[in-house]
Amino acid sequence: MTDRLLTDREVAERLGVSKATIWRHAASGILPKPIKLGCSSRWTEGEIAEAIDRLKACRDREAA
Repeated sequence: MTDRLLTDREVAERLGVSKATIWRHAASGILPKPIKLGCSSRWTEGEIAEAIDRLKACRDREAA
């Protein structure tokens, strides 16, 4: 099964942040860099889910 490709708008909506924040997080390594398709940029659903899981694990380690 293939991951659905998400636009910056869709990723921003899922995370409850602005598109600019998505791009800042991708540049800093918090989120994965997008896949470039010509002039378009897309993220896979799976990579975004993995990034969220990593952030949750980090939060849980810091809380312990």
